Amino acid sequence: MKTLLPLPRCEETTACKGRWRLPITAVMTLGFGGLMLAAVASVFLLGVQTSGRNTYNLLNDKAELAMNMAEARVRAQLDPAQAQVDYLTSILSTGEMSIDDTDRIEALLRGALASTPQVAGIGVLRADDHQLLGAARVGDTESAFDMDKVKDAPVILADVLRTGSAHWLDPVWADEIETTVMPVQGPLRRDGQFLGAVMSAVGFNGLSRFLRDTDKDMGLFSFILFDDRYVLAHPALAERRFDFAAVENRPPLPTLEEVGDPIVSAIWSVVGPDGIGTPLAKWNAGKKVETRISERRADLHFRQAKVDGVNYFYLLRSISDYGEHPFTLVVAMREEDMDSEIDRFQHLLVVGFVILIVSVLVAMALGKMISRRIRLLSGAAVALRDLDFANVPRLPDSRFREVADAAAAFNAMVSGLRWFETYVPKSLVLRLIRRDATQAEIPSEERDVTVLFTDIKGFSAMAEKMSPQDTAEWLNRHFTRIAACIEAEGGTVDKFIGDAVMAFWGAPDDQPDHAARALRAAHAIAHVVAEEAAEAQAAGRPPVCLRVGVHSGPVIVGNIGASTRINYTIVGDTVNTAARLEALGGEMMEDECYVVLVSDDTVRAAGTCAVDMPLTAIGAFSLRGRRALVDVWRLVVPDGE
Repeated sequence: MKTLLPLPRCEETTACKGRWRLPITAVMTLGFGGLMLAAVASVFLLGVQTSGRNTYNLLNDKAELAMNMAEARVRAQLDPAQAQVDYLTSILSTGEMSIDDTDRIEALLRGALASTPQVAGIGVLRADDHQLLGAARVGDTESAFDMDKVKDAPVILADVLRTGSAHWLDPVWADEIETTVMPVQGPLRRDGQFLGAVMSAVGFNGLSRFLRDTDKDMGLFSFILFDDRYVLAHPALAERRFDFAAVENRPPLPTLEEVGDPIVSAIWSVVGPDGIGTPLAKWNAGKKVETRISERRADLHFRQAKVDGVNYFYLLRSISDYGEHPFTLVVAMREEDMDSEIDRFQHLLVVGFVILIVSVLVAMALGKMISRRIRLLSGAAVALRDLDFANVPRLPDSRFREVADAAAAFNAMVSGLRWFETYVPKSLVLRLIRRDATQAEIPSEERDVTVLFTDIKGFSAMAEKMSPQDTAEWLNRHFTRIAACIEAEGGTVDKFIGDAVMAFWGAPDDQPDHAARALRAAHAIAHVVAEEAAEAQAAGRPPVCLRVGVHSGPVIVGNIGASTRINYTIVGDTVNTAARLEALGGEMMEDECYVVLVSDDTVRAAGTCAVDMPLTAIGAFSLRGRRALVDVWRLVVPDGE
């Protein structure tokens, strides 16, 4: 049996050429995923950018705030010493108290010392006799003292005259109180006459005690370096005593190692991100988190070190207002204390990225789920387009309302069409669709065709011996076999009339060899008759005989019928002539069960193809409804074919 060609796809038709199409699976999967990616990613990136900026600003502010607080406390500790010098200078320069009145000056100095607990000693050095009148704090006791002929008096007085105002000096060893101090001194004048110098000093241990108490209150750990190698103040040095009286060629301060604090001694052990501890470029080099902790404060520097397995970060700021050489204020912090904000930000990055990936995957899965349903519908529609109802799958239900409604409607339509195909010639419909896919209507026209009629001899007698159900079943098998032979040659089964079959070739498709096709179909029907005869003999029934008439000629072909019911069929004398030839075959049927009569018009139309057929001319016959005689040929099928 020949297989009908499938209907052309849209991309094969003229109307669809030049149009670019994408698979819906790719569009919906990538479209949903892409749109979700664009939407979520844009929000995510904006959030990350904003959060990152806020996080780094917070780190910036936290670092700067810690340093500013420490610096403010240190200045609050040192500045009163200079304020005392300015205060005493202003009192003594007015003449209210004579510089020679030792008792009153010592009382004044003791009062000034009592009001400034951070000051270790205070005094007045007279220029005329180089005598020092002063007061010092030893432990918790303030006591006055006077010294004649201070050995460094010329140097001190010369320095005061040179600077002309109160100023700080580098740390020195004070024999009077046996400790290292940071002195501040200023000139004493009255009416333009230089009288001497007023001096004040902040003790090494007092400054360390202050850092200890301040760090406890503020939750910080800070210390002060001098010349990067010496410790000017450290909480651990609050109660320690050092003797630097005999020290020469170095500041009277303990070194980093002498302090005994591993956090302090490790400050220079690891090179910072910039190599030398220049302005901070990274907060956490280990995690590669880039930031600029304080571009607004170029004097803020950074160091990092690991002490006993714990990472420490050092914020350093140089303070140059106290002494000839600036000292360095250091605030040390543990990594875990400073990384909490970065950890939260990194957690935000991870959670946001996971949400982004999950959202894209869910969107892609949703798109794929919808596209799968639509793809099933498309595949079923393609099978339905070819009227291949046996291979049209039943569409499953869906959670999407519109898809579920479409599937239910499609399944109902297919169920109805399966019934409909039993009443309509499927091959004819397929050819009409292929031929007139772009036409709104199929016009009636005259065509040269070949018509074939078959009829069963003695069917009424056979039906009397069979039940109605058996008769219907036998007819269905018989018509199925006959139709298969006709459709195998590209013919159209027009109708079943009782026990007769009407078929034609040459329409709707243009078939130049329509006559040859009809002859081959008639020859093939002989095998159907032989099969049915064998079945009848096995059932104990007489054989069924069949007569066939074939004629070629012009007909009117098209949609013919009422407005509510039409058939694509043929009408004309050619149809009547084929029917008359089939009836004539009944008169010639003697002992044979299969007679095929063919008109001379069909033989001539078949041309050379008729030569291969076992045709025999049997003469000219007069057929009812025709005036002229018709030359008739008989298709003789030898036994065994």
